[in-house]
Amino acid sequence: MKIKLFLTTIILTALLYAATNYFFVNYTRDNLVDSAKNAVSQSVSIYSRISEADKFDKIHKVESIAKNAKLIEALDPTKWDEVSEEVLSVFATEALENDGKAAGEIKRAELSPNAKAFIDKIETEMNVINQIYDYSDTIFVADTKGNIIAKNLDGIFKGVNIANEKLFQAVSRGTANRDIMKIKGRTYLVSAAPIVDKGNIIGIYFSADNVDSEAAKNAVANLYDESIFGNQQSKFYFGFFDKSSLLGSTLPTQLHESFKKFIKANQDLIAKIDEEEDSKRHDMEIVLSGETFFASVSRHPSLSDNEDIFYLALISKDKLLEPLSAKRGTFTIVAIFLLVISLVLLYIFDEQNGRPVNKFMEGMLEIINGNLRFRFNNDAKGVEGNLNQNANMMIATILGERMPDKEKPVVKK
Repeated sequence: MKIKLFLTTIILTALLYAATNYFFVNYTRDNLVDSAKNAVSQSVSIYSRISEADKFDKIHKVESIAKNAKLIEALDPTKWDEVSEEVLSVFATEALENDGKAAGEIKRAELSPNAKAFIDKIETEMNVINQIYDYSDTIFVADTKGNIIAKNLDGIFKGVNIANEKLFQAVSRGTANRDIMKIKGRTYLVSAAPIVDKGNIIGIYFSADNVDSEAAKNAVANLYDESIFGNQQSKFYFGFFDKSSLLGSTLPTQLHESFKKFIKANQDLIAKIDEEEDSKRHDMEIVLSGETFFASVSRHPSLSDNEDIFYLALISKDKLLEPLSAKRGTFTIVAIFLLVISLVLLYIFDEQNGRPVNKFMEGMLEIINGNLRFRFNNDAKGVEGNLNQNANMMIATILGERMPDKEKPVVKK
């Protein structure tokens, strides 16, 4: 009987553990997984909408700045025609020197007074625009042939010609636009508008933002209020990549480098994104540095087939489910503890309830062994008392004895 009770207790505890584990841990796990997958998909979709809305704001802004009277005055086409050959020659020499391909130091003083005055005037105006109207990472102006004339702050764009860029060609036709451009090894999201004087396009104004890790941080900041995982930075990451490398992300350094390798090893990912004709988004599960992630990627629209970039959102599956793994272990410990307590209590209960029966059996052995004068204690209470009285009555009946009064004590010999 005791073994059956023990087995029943063990089975019930196991069933309780299994039910708790399934309905709480597994059910919660499934919900978290579904929420995580939806979150990464929604994040790239939301950012796509944010980027599209930002595109029109940026285009409207550059169109407004391109109409700035002082900028138009500074970019006097007649004066530029007079000094362009000299300026571009100096710029080209400086560009070569900056790349380590020219000997000697080329200084601004080598420009003629007219050329220097022209460049100083337009660069002064660019710095004013950057401080007052346009806070992008960099702004610059190109002439109608695609030569970058001036840029605020550093001069790394000197000697650069962007005539072959799709964005330049599109804006040269008279309509402001936005696109991805790579200049001097950096990727920019560029908005541009034609600078028009007396009905003629005399140049193009550009406003560019770096596509890098800082841009990824800003993207995440915009997503925090809308993504259900926005406030869990240890689990949620965002980034940008092109067909060959990761441009920037909020991933820790080790994971950042791991995703770079992932891109190079999985070039078919681009085709998978393009297969989704409606959403241009591909959801997947990837492993980076031994950690599993739910990921979603989406293409950023571009005028050029060669300058595409993609959005990337990731949620760490391992970190997301880590608390549940801890709870599963806690459930196991609690289940074992309850099982041990139940078995101990069952043993104590069985001993307490089995003692009267055991004592009665000891008395029966006395009679079986021939001690016919043995009598049970009629004064016992509960189960033991009932058994004793019934046994004494049975013995008395068998031996033909008169039952003693209950009030008189029974003498044991």
